[in-house]
Amino acid sequence: MSTPGGIGATGDRYEREASFHDRQLTDRTREGAWRYYDIAADAYEAYRSAVTRDVQPQTRVLEYGCGSGSAAFDLARLGAEVHGIDIAPGPIEAATRRAASEGVADRTSFHVMNAERLEFAPASFDLVCGTSVLHHLDVTTGYRQVARVLAPGGRAVFLEPLGHNPAINLYRRLTPALRTPDEHPLTLADLHEARRWFGRVELRWFTVTGLLAAGLEGTRAYEPVLGALRALDGWMLRRVPLVRRWAWIVVIDATVPVPEGAGDRNS
Repeated sequence: MSTPGGIGATGDRYEREASFHDRQLTDRTREGAWRYYDIAADAYEAYRSAVTRDVQPQTRVLEYGCGSGSAAFDLARLGAEVHGIDIAPGPIEAATRRAASEGVADRTSFHVMNAERLEFAPASFDLVCGTSVLHHLDVTTGYRQVARVLAPGGRAVFLEPLGHNPAINLYRRLTPALRTPDEHPLTLADLHEARRWFGRVELRWFTVTGLLAAGLEGTRAYEPVLGALRALDGWMLRRVPLVRRWAWIVVIDATVPVPEGAGDRNS
């Protein structure tokens, strides 16, 4: 386990993030919100499929925001060499314990580290991935760091919340205890910024109307209604590009990192 990458020197934002994510392991403030994440199970499945695609023994993986529920363990079982980072020590300790219990400790290594100041050498990884992490970072710095540590031909896959849907933003304002004060769901401009750092960026969008099913959870109507809303969302997001800005979640799949300093030529 490494020491935090510059956390103490960079100010209160990193300290707030570390404290919040440590508390998530013990408090119960987010329990009521998990039903909304269940609605987005199709997005998480798409992310999991993307990160495990083409993984082979000795594939070098860096996972951002690793915790006991991360993808690191699936990737290690496929033979990958996985390094996981988190800004807080609690999730790192939880991930280390789970790796030992699942018999993949020899293929995993977990570190307390600042994602904006990665301590890895350039071109260290074939895959960099994470769920709901980039929106806690300075996005430009985050992309730059990912591009720096990716090997030529490497991939970056992230699942992130979007910040344009007014109903979701109202919920966020009404539930400030469920998130840190510094996080910022991604905007279309943030997604465009990725194209400065990667030669190919593919985006998959999820959940516009699906959240309407949340009020039916626990009833017999929940599953059929959710299925119908997912089908409607899928059709709209494929056929009506203007709807995509109202999606809740995006899966980013990026390859061909742009050399450091060349980003402005690709904007």
